Formats: sequence, structure tokens, C-alpha cells
Amino acid sequence: MKLRLFPASLAGRTVLLVIAVIAVAELATFSLIAHFRRGAHVNQTVHLLAGQVRLLQIVLPGLDAGARAALGAADAGELQLRADGAGVPPHRPRFPFARRLADELEQRLAEPVLLRHAGPGQRSGLWVGFTAAGERWWLLLPPPRLEPQALPTELWPFLAATLAAVLLIAGLFVRSIVGPLARLGEAVTATGDGSARSVTPQGPREVRQLAERHNAMLGQLAAAAAERREMIAGLTHDLRAPLTRLRLRLELLASDGERAGLERDVDDMERIVGQCLAFLRSEGGEEVTSAVGLAALLREETGRQRELGRPLALAIDESAERCRVAVSSGNLRRIFDNLIDNALQHGAPPVEVGLSVAADGAALLSVRDHGPGIADADRQRALEAFAQLEPARATNGSCGLGLAIVRRIAAGCGGELRLADAPGGGLLVVVRLPAS
Repeated sequence: MKLRLFPASLAGRTVLLVIAVIAVAELATFSLIAHFRRGAHVNQTVHLLAGQVRLLQIVLPGLDAGARAALGAADAGELQLRADGAGVPPHRPRFPFARRLADELEQRLAEPVLLRHAGPGQRSGLWVGFTAAGERWWLLLPPPRLEPQALPTELWPFLAATLAAVLLIAGLFVRSIVGPLARLGEAVTATGDGSARSVTPQGPREVRQLAERHNAMLGQLAAAAAERREMIAGLTHDLRAPLTRLRLRLELLASDGERAGLERDVDDMERIVGQCLAFLRSEGGEEVTSAVGLAALLREETGRQRELGRPLALAIDESAERCRVAVSSGNLRRIFDNLIDNALQHGAPPVEVGLSVAADGAALLSVRDHGPGIADADRQRALEAFAQLEPARATNGSCGLGLAIVRRIAAGCGGELRLADAPGGGLLVVVRLPAS
């Protein structure tokens, strides 16, 4: 399973960007706060130590030994006075607080300052050495004064509330951008699937402009399609008259061989004209006045095909006997004829027709042949209008509209067309039609 570093959706990436920006801003804010708090803490400690050192340098020379011992034993709050001796730790501290404290304390006292510590990893006080009346003395700074100062606890709820508010506002903005884009994407997808639909311009200016251009494109496509339909309809209609005259003249030919060859050519031309007209009719659809019983219609059409000498086998599931679909009988016959013509023209007999019912109640009309089938990579192209998988088919009265017509009729009533490999070889075409 491939691990995604970034979310796939625009909404996910935008939310991730907002969270990243907030995290960086919060990190920078905390770093600045901590930096200034450390500086203020060092200044306060330096101010405290410098005052105590100056005071002790004045007081200690005038005290006798007993008073000095009493002063060292007294509890002086944060600072403890200690005499020089074996109890002073030997290690010179290296951590940043000690280095900065030593530098600033030396500048404040204008004299060298010694610092001692119990060593790395040891939690002990910091010993600050100074001289008074020629003697070495130490002030012991307790450990809490050396440790980083934590942020006030009351700051965290405020930061959490701020973060939640920012995320809520960001979510509303993301929704206002992604929502119109998603609806525009659905409209574009529907247009690509042959169900063109406009979308209401919403959201930011760029998204609204994109939606307006999409709607304008739909208008241009509709105008071009209407012009194309009118042109093809006129062309095919005009071809019927000369084809009829040509067929009449064929009957007058004396040579049977020449007549047979020309009759095949005329048949191919009439088939092409018929497919073009059927394709144009499928664009507009036909009005459905009542649901049609599919099983009875299939038996009728199969019988008609058998009378023409076509080898068809029909199998209807018992559950499909009462199956009715909201498709006009004309379109159902057009679906059936095209599937049978496609199976016999491009596949191989016998052709097996089946009718069953899917789990959701939809009718499944299947036509299977025993030909070479269609490679998986070519199946989508086989459903496109005027697509010729084999150039030789174009010279055999086929113009690549049979499956395209079936798909358009099925999609127009909420169904779909699917191509698959038949068990044992051949092509299996399944038309799914919603039951009424």
C-alpha cells in the first residue's frame, strides 16, 4: 500500500496547509516568548546577585567570625551565603544560563566572577564566587533559579481556543471554495459522460468565472451538436431517395452477378444510413407512455430474428418473467437489434441472449457471442460513436454506431452498458436497465 504524504483532495490539502501555517506561527510565537522570558530571567537574577554581592562586600569586612558564621547559617531566601572551603563544587558550569549569567554579572560588578556547579546531569545549586575584604565567599543560587521558566498555565486554554477558532474559520473558507469546485467537477464529469448539465456560479471570483465558462461551453457544444444532427439528418434523409432509385435500377440489370454485388453495396449503404438515423433519434429519446414487459418483447424479437435464419438461443430467468422497464418498445427493439447485429457481424454464432434480475431489481439483458471478443484496452473505445476497432469493418456496412446507440439509450433511462469476456471465450455484452 502506497503511503500518501499529502491528502489527495483539495480540501484535505488546504486544511493541511492551514494547520501547517498555524503550527509554524505558534512555534515561532512560543520561541519568541521563551527567548524574552529567558532574557528577563537572567536580568532579574543578575540584578539580585549584584545587589547581594555589593551589600555583602560592604557588610562582611565589619563582622567578626561569629557574626559571619551566623550570617552564613541564616535563611536568606533564594540566596545562601557560604564561606570558601571543601564544600564548594569543583566543576565550572557550561550550560547557557551560567555562561550568560557570568558575562552579565562581570559587566555589572566590573570584576571577575567565579561560578561552580556539581557537574553535568547533577541537579544542584549554582555557586557564585566573590571577594570581600580579601576573602573568597560564595552565594548559592538554588536549582529552580537555573531551570527554564515554564509558560503560564492559563496561557494554554487561550491558545487552544485561538487554534480552534482559526481552524473553524479556515474550515468555513475551505468549504466556500471546495464546495463550488466539487459541484463544478460533478457537472464536468456529467458532461463528459454525455449528460451535460450547467452549474450555478458560486464561490470565489475565479471559480465563478470557471463555472460561467463551463456553462458557455455547454451552450456552444449544444449548438454544434444541433448543427451536426441537422447536417447528418439531412444527409441521410437525402441519401434514401437515390438509394431507392438505385435499388430499382438494380432490378433491371440483366447480369445476376453484377446485381448481387451491387445489392450488397446498397444494403451496406442502407445499413449505414439507418444506423446514423438511429443514432440521431437516440439523442432525443422517445416518450415512454407505460412500462414494457421485457421478457415478452425478447421472445417476440428473438422469434423475428430466427425467422431471418439467425442462430439465437434465449434464456429467461423465472425471476425476470415479470420484469418491466420504463423504456419505449422502439428503443428496446433498437437495443436488441444492434446487439444481435454486433454479435453476428463482429463475433461468431451461436448467439446467446439472456434476461435476469440483479440484486437491486434492475433488469440485466445479456448477449454473448463466440467470437474473438474485444481486448480490455479497446472496450471503452468500442463504445464511442464512429469508432472502428478494425478498419476492415468500415467496408462491411458498419460505421461504428451499434454499441454507441445502445449505450446512449441505456444511459438515457438511467442504465448502463458493460462489455466483458464471456466464460470460454467470446464477448459478453450486458445492458443494465432500471426496473419500473
